[in-house]
Amino acid sequence: MRAQIDKRRFGPWAVITGASSGIGKEFARQISASGVHVALVARRELLLRTVGAECTQASGVQHRVIPLDLSEPDFLPVNATRDLDVGLVVSNAGTGNPGRFLDKGREELMELLRLNTGAHLDIARHFGERLVRRGSGGLLFVGAMGADKGIPFMANEAGAKAYVRSHPCRSMTSSSLTEST
Repeated sequence: MRAQIDKRRFGPWAVITGASSGIGKEFARQISASGVHVALVARRELLLRTVGAECTQASGVQHRVIPLDLSEPDFLPVNATRDLDVGLVVSNAGTGNPGRFLDKGREELMELLRLNTGAHLDIARHFGERLVRRGSGGLLFVGAMGADKGIPFMANEAGAKAYVRSHPCRSMTSSSLTEST
């Protein structure tokens, strides 16, 4: 099934995190098939280049590769997207690392929390402000089903994904970002 994106409302550019594989890669394919240019963000630059080339070849859109580790503090791709008229942001990056909680070091657990919560928060603030100034667009936050039910040996991950599920901006348009609750 193909999703059709309203290019006038959500274009001309979309930023997609976690775009090197899986759901993020599919978001890139479907958004570009709607004629929206894609800025692809993930750690694995070679895979991003491949996805971008596929999007350009299949749909004739432009693409930009932004290799970043969203688990790093201050990762935000401010300069990498400053010149783009971004109308859609898909905050999809995330990971899980199954295992016993107490067998993991604090830094490993914090890195996962930064990726699965802090990155979404920073993306919401940065791009939310841009979309409000623009007057149109949208933010889409991708979580995980484990946030609802929990997953054995993935308590930290499930808790982090619950943040995305309950985030007040989890899927909003720019007009609803300024509405009072």
